[in-house]
Amino acid sequence: MTQTLDVVITDEDVEQLVDNEDLWAVIVWNDDVNTFSHVIKALVEILNHSLARAEQLTNQIHHSGKAVVAVRPKEEAVAIVERFHSRGIQATIER
Repeated sequence: MTQTLDVVITDEDVEQLVDNEDLWAVIVWNDDVNTFSHVIKALVEILNHSLARAEQLTNQIHHSGKAVVAVRPKEEAVAIVERFHSRGIQATIER
């Protein structure tokens, strides 16, 4: 089971959502241009991640070369990638 705030989501609910939605992963890639603070700020402002989560993802991007920062329906994922691109941050989507 996964718990989010005060709502409990069962594994079956998650499986049904994944089966019924056309979900895409938003991937942010490491580069030698953007600073940690710039990427962290983008993650907070674009995806509403907490500062702690944004820092964690930025460290993963730096050390692994990339990180999945969100999973969304395709149209939303494409819009998110465009917002990262407008800030000079490399991002793509994958199924």
